[in-house]
Amino acid sequence: MAQTGFKTEGNNIIWQGVFSTENANILAVLDRDPNLKISNFMDSMYKGQADDVQNTCNGGTGIMKNKIKFDFVILQDPAGYVVKVRNLRIIEKFGPMQAKTIAKRCEKYFMDNGQLNTQPNAAENMACMDSFFSNLFGIQPAVSNTSITSN
Repeated sequence: MAQTGFKTEGNNIIWQGVFSTENANILAVLDRDPNLKISNFMDSMYKGQADDVQNTCNGGTGIMKNKIKFDFVILQDPAGYVVKVRNLRIIEKFGPMQAKTIAKRCEKYFMDNGQLNTQPNAAENMACMDSFFSNLFGIQPAVSNTSITSN
């Protein structure tokens, strides 16, 4: 199975990403998605929640197209920052006109008997969501305003 940022802690699954960048602007990272809300800040630690975040990864099964919700903690130091995502839920809609909404814990999809699920669909979904979280919480490259023209 390909390496992802997912690991187990007891009967729970967490995603962890380590980002190496000096003096990162964490607020700018979080401002890119209005559904990422900070609930607490102390020293170099940000705690927050995300609700109704659209998973935009390419790949995985159909469930990867659903919106998700989760809690996150960001620990920052001068050399970079670490993001931990916990309590990850995949939002599913059911019934006529999809009026019934249930947020299912991702352990249902990503764990088997207290371990990371190694089945192909689960591995593909974890790789997809790993890519999504890495892009969501990573520093975006600067866009250059230069253009090439011919004479």
